[in-house]
Amino acid sequence: FGSDGKLWVTTWGRGDPQDTSSLGSKMLRLNSDGSIPIDNPFIRNDDVHDAIYAYGFRDPSGTALNPTTGDVWTVEHGPQGGDEINVMKPGANYGWPIITYGRNYGDDALPVGDGISVKEGMEQPLYFWNPNIAPSSMMFYTGDLFPSWKNNVLVTTLKGKQITRLKVSGNNIVAEERLIG
Repeated sequence: FGSDGKLWVTTWGRGDPQDTSSLGSKMLRLNSDGSIPIDNPFIRNDDVHDAIYAYGFRDPSGTALNPTTGDVWTVEHGPQGGDEINVMKPGANYGWPIITYGRNYGDDALPVGDGISVKEGMEQPLYFWNPNIAPSSMMFYTGDLFPSWKNNVLVTTLKGKQITRLKVSGNNIVAEERLIG
């Protein structure tokens, strides 16, 4: 649940993440009773499912609420060298598979699509990894045991079985530390 009291849900799905009539590879925003918030960005657009808050994701694997800003952050699997962190913006298109910082898997490691990482009307990630780390989840540290980590992001990974700490300032990542792995 976000600071707005709404339920934020990431989805993964086969098909086109750019297809806004499908719920696959999207960020959904719902009321606690499962109904659609009247201020969702596409609520009056017949071409977009009302539950969609943002779209264009490859494989979101973790969501966390920034305790300082109240913004919803996601971490997602990219292709080789394209894992990323995004801050959710209403109605935003995060670009997959049109833009990415990764390449296809395989010996040839060809670019994804046209091999571009920037396109007008598509959001840039807040942070990305190259080479990739295979993120599995994320959280903001809000405890008191490690005061210097307060409000930093911890990202667990499948690759290398590591934990990565990202030092945060507002909605910016200013440093990375690999803790285990």
